[in-house]
Formats: sequence, C-alpha cells, structure tokens
Amino acid sequence: MAARLDGVPVAVDQIWNPATCPAHLLPWLAWGLSLDLWNADWTEAQKRDAVADAISFQQRKGTPASLRVVLDRFDPLIGLVEWFEDRGTLDPYTFRLELPLVAESDVIYDEALVGQILRDIAQVKPVRAAMQAVFRLRAAAAAWLLSAARLGDMLRFEVAADVATAGQPEWLSYLLTSDGEPLQTAAGAFLEA
Repeated sequence: MAARLDGVPVAVDQIWNPATCPAHLLPWLAWGLSLDLWNADWTEAQKRDAVADAISFQQRKGTPASLRVVLDRFDPLIGLVEWFEDRGTLDPYTFRLELPLVAESDVIYDEALVGQILRDIAQVKPVRAAMQAVFRLRAAAAAWLLSAARLGDMLRFEVAADVATAGQPEWLSYLLTSDGEPLQTAAGAFLEA
C-alpha cells in the first residue's frame, strides 16, 4: 500500500491543508469541509481564508457572530439589530439590517448585491430567526456654519435622523416562506397576501 501511495503525484496532506492546497482544488476542499458560503470571484487569499475558517465557522453557524462574519464580507458598516435590542418594532426572533448611507460606505448596494447578502444570510442565520427588512437607515448629519457676525467662528451640529419608519414597507402583508423571507415573482415583485 505504501508503494502505491508513493506513486500519487500530490501528497494528500498538502491537498487537505488550505495553505498548501493547489488553487484549482480549493473549491473541492471547501466542499469537503461543508463550507456554506463560496464565491468564485474571491481572490485566492480570500478563498484560502474561508477554507481555513470553515470548521470554526460551522461551530458559530446560527449565531449573531456568523451573521456578522457574512455582513463584514460585504461591508463592515452594515448594522445588525436583533429583536431584543429594538423591542418596539421587531417581533421576537427577528432581526433587521441597517445599510449605511452612500456617503458613509464605498459599497454600492444594487439589486444583485442585496440578493447575494440575503442568500448568504439565509445560509447562516438561526433557523427560528427571520429578517424583518433591509429598509432602516440611520443618518448622521453634520452642518458647518460660518457666522456672518463673527468671521472665522464655526459651529457644528450633530443630528441623528431616522429616514424611514419601521412600519414601511408593510412586510407582514407579503407572503412569507417558512424562514420568514418574502416570496417574489420571477419579475422580482413581492407576492401580497
């Protein structure tokens, strides 16, 4: 048996190591480690990091920490608010994402990106948890005013503004999957109850 193993062109221990695995075999190694999230567009370093973290990620799966890892891959500025942090608007076992404003983040949130975020969240979120909506934004406005009476003086006003109310859109009027996600038509419109 040892003689036949010596004839194998690649050492098996190198293939099962994310640091030494040939790059073209990384997707297979990720599959072998049951990695839920994989993107063929990642750089080789990102792929190796994801495979290296596969086992510890599986241990965290279903926790807020796993959601944070997924969100950080897209944009670390995405806020995560759980139901117990906002009892006034969120039902038990729901959570809300708060996307940053365009001025705060370099990430452009188009339909494809939001769809990818939602797919990745569905892979790692707790089974009983449902995402309420991606609709609430926080804005911090800063205005610098130059006083006409006192040239050179500057005043700074910091204001926190909630630019959307928690009841808009009415997500409860849409048909939902068993995971609490809204159903959509092929054209992308939400199905209403």
